[in-house]
Amino acid sequence: MTAAVKQDHFFLDLHCSGVQYDGKQILQPFHLQFPAGQRVAILGASGVGKTTLLKVIFDHLNNTAQKTALIPQQLGLVENLSVYHNVYIGRLDRFSTISNLVNLVTPKANAKQTIQSILNKLSLGNKLNVPCGELSGGQQQRVAIARAIYRQANTLIADEPVANLDQNQAEIALTAMMENHTNCILVLHNTQQALKHCERIIGITNGQITLDSASKQISAQDLTDVYLTRDAG
Repeated sequence: MTAAVKQDHFFLDLHCSGVQYDGKQILQPFHLQFPAGQRVAILGASGVGKTTLLKVIFDHLNNTAQKTALIPQQLGLVENLSVYHNVYIGRLDRFSTISNLVNLVTPKANAKQTIQSILNKLSLGNKLNVPCGELSGGQQQRVAIARAIYRQANTLIADEPVANLDQNQAEIALTAMMENHTNCILVLHNTQQALKHCERIIGITNGQITLDSASKQISAQDLTDVYLTRDAG
């Protein structure tokens, strides 16, 4: 697999020879180009390779040293740490080990103010000092979104980031993610959310990209076809 970044047009130009795991073909070979400033949704039934595709994209962005924010399905939160510290992890790599250790005991005033502002927008304003392990699944998902926003990266890679949120909270969260990242590639399970917030849809069926089109050009039948055949894996 090779990846090239062209800052003047594409933020990622990705050629992949396919992905296999334990002798099974998870993803067929593909070539995808992502223009700068584009919001992309990846759709498909469970187990067809969406998360694998997202991982390939994220790994290649890391290899090109692009600052990227990630929201994985498993969220990656530290349950015994407060919401503040979990969000702060988004910028952990920008400070020295000593500075980060001091922050564990005495939170930085500027960081605390910025994080509080982000939490307020996600209806988590009163959870700053609450351990993440005490939060509901939807609240934890919003903490992961806040962490991604706090990272201040140009690109966001997210795997079903609003799956546990109600419609109102999902709209707020998706809007916040789009407003705070120049490039967005998201796996979504809700087709209406995908069509509303993303101008491009990539569909995967049984490990193969079967749809790649502008949202406004996609028909209901196009979406039905993407979900028509499910991969038992």
